[in-house]
Amino acid sequence: MPDATPATDAPTRRRPRWKKALVFTGSVLGGLVLVGGALGAWFLYAPAPEEPSLAASVERRTLEVDGMTREYVAVVPDDLADDAPVVLAFHGSRMDAEGMRAAAGYRFDELAVERGFIAVYPEGYEQTWHGCRAETPYPARTEDIDDVAFARAVVADVAAIDGASEEQVFATGLSNGGHMSIRLAAEASDLVAGIAPFAAAYPAESNNVCEVSDEAVPTMLVLGTGDPVNPFEGGEAGTFGGSLGEVLSAHESAVTLAVLNDADLTPQVASFTNTDAEGDSDVTLTAFAGEAPVLLFSVEGGGHVVPNPVYTQPRVMGGTTEFLDGPLAVVEFFLGER
Repeated sequence: MPDATPATDAPTRRRPRWKKALVFTGSVLGGLVLVGGALGAWFLYAPAPEEPSLAASVERRTLEVDGMTREYVAVVPDDLADDAPVVLAFHGSRMDAEGMRAAAGYRFDELAVERGFIAVYPEGYEQTWHGCRAETPYPARTEDIDDVAFARAVVADVAAIDGASEEQVFATGLSNGGHMSIRLAAEASDLVAGIAPFAAAYPAESNNVCEVSDEAVPTMLVLGTGDPVNPFEGGEAGTFGGSLGEVLSAHESAVTLAVLNDADLTPQVASFTNTDAEGDSDVTLTAFAGEAPVLLFSVEGGGHVVPNPVYTQPRVMGGTTEFLDGPLAVVEFFLGER
């Protein structure tokens, strides 16, 4: 008699190929998201430097300028002499005073204590400055904010509160803040005794709204060959498709300023190579001598940064180097062996 017991092995159900494809695609996309996130973090993240313990007070102050409340941060050494110099450090766009302190690795703060000056970090209108460039979309420019008047008010305030000198005032800055220092040299040469912009080439004539001062101002430029925002070879500046107008090349910027300062147009050139640390940049110094000298530090592979030995900016801003202590070079340019 034939076995009537039903078979116990049911036929295997196969997943349709389109479902397999979806699972595979989802896995790939998930992996890409993870990789993209990791790459994004790699490009955008940089650990913040630790604020040093200093023999100085760090004060946020307010003042009224043109009917507006403006702010600045002052780092005032404890044992400050009378008539101490003032170094104004202007932040870049979408930054603030604290961001500029950190971007410089707090080196200006440390040097203020070591060299006996007041480090002052003005805060821009909606995190921007009204520099000389005609084509920037920054609120400070589009709303015609008088940042030169603000700078004058800050210096007067520091002089009144801290007894600082109004004759030894210097200005530096990063990017948009560097362009603010260029404006001060052009339109407030009676206020600043020297400027030192980082990552800010001189605007092309078509992109420059500033009047040229008759008084020469010593100038130091620090520009990187790998700057993704401010092209070292000149041309259109900007990021992510947004234009900031045209700027001169690094060399043209230095020559233009040397002509304005009546400096020697045959520069002295020196190159420095650091062979101790892998990946660090070569630095070339081009110096136009004169009563109001012009110095150009060209950082090979350098990005849109303040090079310093403490803080490395996010990789999206380009390369950096510990070889050039930018703030120290600036302070020595401003104050010499003081």
